[in-house]
Formats: sequence, C-alpha cells, structure tokens
Amino acid sequence: MPRCYFLLLFLATATALSGQTIADAVERFATRAELRGAQVGIDVIEVNSGRRVASFQPFTALIPASTLKVVTTAAALDMLGPDHRFTTRLAYTGQLEAGVLRGDIHIIGGGDPTLGSPYMPGVPRMDDVLNRWRGAIQKAGIQRIEGRVVGDGSYFSTNGTGPGWPYYDVGNYYGAGAYGLNLNENSYWLDLLQRPQVGSQPVVQGARPRVPGLVVRSELVSGAPGSGDQAYIYAAPGSSEAVIRGTIPAGSKRFTIRGSVPDPALFAANALTNVLEQAGISTSLPPETDQTVRSVRFGSSTQLDVVTSPPLVDIIDRTNLRSLNLYAEALLREVNKARGVPLHELTSSQVVRDWLQTQGLYTAAVQLEDGSGLDPRSFFPPEFMTGLLRTQAGNTRWRQSLPTAGRTGSLRNFLKKRAAAGRVQAKSGSLNGVRCYAGYAKRVDGRELAFAIMVNNHRLEGRTLRNLMLELMDDLVTETY
Repeated sequence: MPRCYFLLLFLATATALSGQTIADAVERFATRAELRGAQVGIDVIEVNSGRRVASFQPFTALIPASTLKVVTTAAALDMLGPDHRFTTRLAYTGQLEAGVLRGDIHIIGGGDPTLGSPYMPGVPRMDDVLNRWRGAIQKAGIQRIEGRVVGDGSYFSTNGTGPGWPYYDVGNYYGAGAYGLNLNENSYWLDLLQRPQVGSQPVVQGARPRVPGLVVRSELVSGAPGSGDQAYIYAAPGSSEAVIRGTIPAGSKRFTIRGSVPDPALFAANALTNVLEQAGISTSLPPETDQTVRSVRFGSSTQLDVVTSPPLVDIIDRTNLRSLNLYAEALLREVNKARGVPLHELTSSQVVRDWLQTQGLYTAAVQLEDGSGLDPRSFFPPEFMTGLLRTQAGNTRWRQSLPTAGRTGSLRNFLKKRAAAGRVQAKSGSLNGVRCYAGYAKRVDGRELAFAIMVNNHRLEGRTLRNLMLELMDDLVTETY
C-alpha cells in the first residue's frame, strides 16, 4: 500500500481525534488574548472554486507591509514580460584628440536595481562594473579627461523613496530609494568598533565603499552582549549628513551595519572617477550628476559600453525571496514608465490599480502608496489578497519567487519538519506593529488554498507572533474543512 495513503490516514485520524477544523484554527488564532486590541484579518479560500474555507474580518482593510510585493511583482511580470531587462550605458560627450577628451564621461542609468549588486546571483559586483567601464574608456583611447564624470539618473524622477516612507527607515539599507542610476543596491557598509563596557560609545571607523561627502555623527551606545543590531541611521535622501542612534552589543570586534546612499548618481560618478584616477586617467573637474550639470545635452554622445540586467523573472525572484524594497520600487517605476506615466508621477499606483481591475478584482477598498509596502499608508483587505492569489495561481514562474516553507527565502528555516514543509509558499511582511503572510497551501489531500493572514497594531514580540502564524499555516495543510 502506498506510503502517501498511510500519511493521509494518519492525518485524518489525528484530525478526527482533535476535532479541529481550519475554521477552528483561524478563530483560535484571531481571538487569542495576546492579540486583544490588535486588528486581525484572515481569509482562506479554495483556489479551484473560490469557496471561502475560513475567515475572520476578511473585508477589513489593513496595512499589508511587504506582502504588497506580491501585487507589484505579479503586475510587473504581466505588463513588462519575463524577458524585460534594464540597461545602463557609458558614453562620452565632446571631442577626443590625441588621448585627451575635452568633454565628459556619462554613466546613463536605465533604472537597473541590480547594477553592481553585492548579492544578486550572476551580476558583476560593483568593482567589476567599475573596472569594466575603466577598460572601455581605455580601449577608446582616452588618457586624460578635460571635464568630469557625470552620473545621469534622469531615467526616473528624483523621488526615489516612497512619498510616505518613515524618516527612521530611509537612512538604512532597506530604505534605499530606486533612482534612474543605482549602484551596489544604493547601500554602503558602516564599520563600527565595539567597546567592552555597556553604555560606552562605539567608534565609527568609516563607510565602505566611500560615500562622497558623507558625515556621520554617532549617538550610539553599547548594549548588553548578544543584544544584536539595534542601530538605526537617520538621514534624508540627498543629504550628506547622518546620525546613528540606538545600540550595538558590547564587545571587542568590528561590527557592521548598512546604510542607504543619499545620492546614488553622485556615488556612481565619484566611484568611477576614483577608479580612473587609480589607472592614471585624470579628470579636470569633480564628479557631478544630471541635476547639477543641467547645461549638458546627453543626446550627442558616443557610446562606450552597455551593461544589461538579468531578465525580469530573476529580478522578481530576488524581490520576493529577499523582500528587497529597492527592487520593488524599481519595478513600480518601470511599469509606470512603460505606460507613459510622467516622471513626476512614477510613484503613482494608478497603472497597477488599473491592471488589478483587468484581473477582475474589486479595488474600492485598496490603497497603494508604493511598490514595496514600506509606506504605512497602503492598505487592503485580506479578501483582496486571496482574490489576487487565485488569479495568479497558474502563473508557475511567478510562484517560484514566493518563499517556500523549509526550502527558500524568508521561510527556508521554518516549518522544516512539519507537514507545511515544501507545501506552503508565502510572502511575509512586517513593519512596526504589523505582521502579515500571504500565499498558498498545498494540502496533503491534493486541494490548494490561498490565504492572507494580517495583523495590525499588535504589541507582541515579533518572533512570538511569527511562530503563531507559522502554526496556523501548518494547520492549513493538515486540518479538515
């Protein structure tokens, strides 16, 4: 007799003995004493029929956090296509005579969020990209530049962050904006030297790679050993001044945190200038951007190199598996740009809302303020999310981008020895007081469910609430309904 039969028989017997259904599990989760005062919304439906299996306040609009990336990536894949790529061009303007360029080198961004990424598989790292450009400049015979390197980020607008992103987020790596020219995921590593005594002030050693003009003022103190990274960088986009507050654990080693680059176009121009100078190619003027060199016409230029991003499907994988806000925001802006939206409106969600309506989804209770979910003003009800998941259930390639329990992404270390392992695919989302999951559960009886679990305004420790949600997702796989 097949082993799967015994598994089903065992699970059915266990369920019968416990007398619990999915509806019972949902009710028990939503009414826990620890969540009193919080807003809880849950919806569970059958993918094939659309029948509601269990719910709790499924029509109440709630903040989705990063589960919003489910919406953005599905829309981008459909509207841009799986093979869509971003490009970054290197060119020069002016006259080149006897090895001397009387003009400027231009790095012309095309919105690529992966350019020089330190983590994206298959992508040349920042140093490799810069050396590639240095080689292209040398191959063209340029030995000296009577001009400068210009970082051109005009492809997108100057509004790289979401319009309502909290100030305490935008100075940190996860709050890095998406601009026309991005490099190294618009982030830097800030090295700190720990101090052994609790309450003492760690030493700021410097940023890697160097961020031009960055001035960091530290208000950090040393926390208890093992207390983890509780440090936050406060800095506004475009500003070279930053303040670090919070704690890092007491100790005697180097401790590193990541910040967001305030001006990625200038950062890129400065980085290439440094590489050229190290190779003996001087520039007579300091690096600038399209925002400061407004008189330069980019149209009459000679192309030196083109760097092409991975295909969109690979970018979507990293967006959902690693929950990268930068990538999601670049996708939103690229979708808008492809539909002819003006530069000053590239953060708008109207194109995505229109797409949702073509999928037959009711959007009257949906408000989208960014592409990543970092804006706390975005909201929608759980029943909207399960409806979207049902429309995308047959989109196999997109579904591969969702973390899988016990296997990939943010769920790779969870539910490994539970029935949900390999059967639950879900995107997580968390903000201060917000935790959500949305995805699919392939039951052991062969049926598939789409679910959204959303909790707002809670005061539970994040790990505790996450574990309760994971338990509920395991119940979706095993319990009857």
